[in-house]
Amino acid sequence: MFIFSFLGFLVMASLLALIFRKAGYSGFQIILLFVPIINIALFVWFAITEWPIQKELRELKTRNITPGAV
Repeated sequence: MFIFSFLGFLVMASLLALIFRKAGYSGFQIILLFVPIINIALFVWFAITEWPIQKELRELKTRNITPGAV
């Protein structure tokens, strides 16, 4: 039974790391999601701050540059 719990934990951690990396943050920040109380604060911070990828897109739009164009 412990094996299934551990495998579920690994799958969840891997998926959360992918989400953080796609948002432009370090995948190692998911470690904080497994710390009580800090996980709630991190979740709120993650939801309300401007993600690095959004910041880059906003800057590209203000410069009128199409992403991927040479």
